[in-house]
Amino acid sequence: MLDNRTTKIRTIVAALALATFLYYLPALSKTFLQELLTRFYYFPIFLGGLWFGLRGGLRVSLAVTLVCLPHVLLSLQHHGALFYDQLLELCLFNVAGPVVGILADRERRQRTINQELQHLATLGETVASVAHEMKNMVIPMRGFLRRIRENHTLTDKASSYLGIVERESAKLDKMTQDMLCFARQMPLQREEIQVGSLVEEVRGTLHEEFREKGVRLVCSCDDSSRRVMLDRHRMCEVLVNLLQNALDASSRGKEVRLRASRNGGSLRIVVEDQGQGIAAEHLERMFKPFFTTKPKGTGLGMAITKRIVQEHGGEILVESSQGVGTRVSLDFPDSSGMDSQR
Repeated sequence: MLDNRTTKIRTIVAALALATFLYYLPALSKTFLQELLTRFYYFPIFLGGLWFGLRGGLRVSLAVTLVCLPHVLLSLQHHGALFYDQLLELCLFNVAGPVVGILADRERRQRTINQELQHLATLGETVASVAHEMKNMVIPMRGFLRRIRENHTLTDKASSYLGIVERESAKLDKMTQDMLCFARQMPLQREEIQVGSLVEEVRGTLHEEFREKGVRLVCSCDDSSRRVMLDRHRMCEVLVNLLQNALDASSRGKEVRLRASRNGGSLRIVVEDQGQGIAAEHLERMFKPFFTTKPKGTGLGMAITKRIVQEHGGEILVESSQGVGTRVSLDFPDSSGMDSQR
């Protein structure tokens, strides 16, 4: 990778040097030849933009400007028309480089997105197949466990062992559900709901879990009567996942905050904890499927969360400082069709 980059830079420098040699070679009196040879500078400019994007195109065009400037100023003393022609050419250099760079960057981003979509589609099919087989095994397993507990008298030791099997099978069932949720492209079931009722529902779902761990859950809503168009079930899934992540990162006596507020005309929901924070290298990968730092995590929670938020037309932003905590912001703009007031 480094050798390839070095080769490209050397090619650009060589092309720039050759164009400069040809540019300074003829006499100033040969106006037509001067204008013709000036065009050779477009070659290294285009290479810079194509290979290195906006920065590359801008840097090469500026380098060309600096190299040509003495010659352009010299032409002012000998041939006024040539001076203005070359001055215009310098302006075109500094337009062409950034434009080519922007187009190249856009094409690269689109290619990356297409590759990711193709990868996710293939991954989704594989996950769905595996999850389906796992579910077929988990359902009868949990059914037999319930039947054993209901129809047999168990010793304390056997009951303890059976409890372990039940808990682990429940984890396997949860993992299967996460995998199926990730694989399925379910359309949103939007309905008009009150923001305050959504916050209260999530708080009620997790209240006992937070109490047992000794972490305080603080929920607030600036306008609890405000109504928005959301898929209630999917948004509850998003908030529960974010709050459980915050709980896992928090120690006893700490606080986790859930706040819904108006951000201009749009809705902002923030989940904030006082945990250990997330390492910078993990922030870049946290939305990747199956990436997790938890010993028992599936690595699908944040990938599912991001997809649900984006399906609603929203954006998710994660900010974290190690030793201070993590803040996750969900923003849903009016343009997504979410805002609805009565």
